[in-house]
Amino acid sequence: MEETTKKRGGKREGAGRKATVGNVKSIALRIPQDVAAILDKVEHRSKFICEAIRLKAKQDGLDGV
Repeated sequence: MEETTKKRGGKREGAGRKATVGNVKSIALRIPQDVAAILDKVEHRSKFICEAIRLKAKQDGLDGV
């Protein structure tokens, strides 16, 4: 039997999702409709959420964690 090269599957250069820059972690969460309405008005949701969490953490004394 003659060996042939595979034409399907395997790793391809440039394929797949590109790596993110920096140290990030994806999460999923459920939010109330009123919060969703606010986020729908924001252009950069992730940035908005991160800034809000950092501000709240600072107010609650959690920023040193």
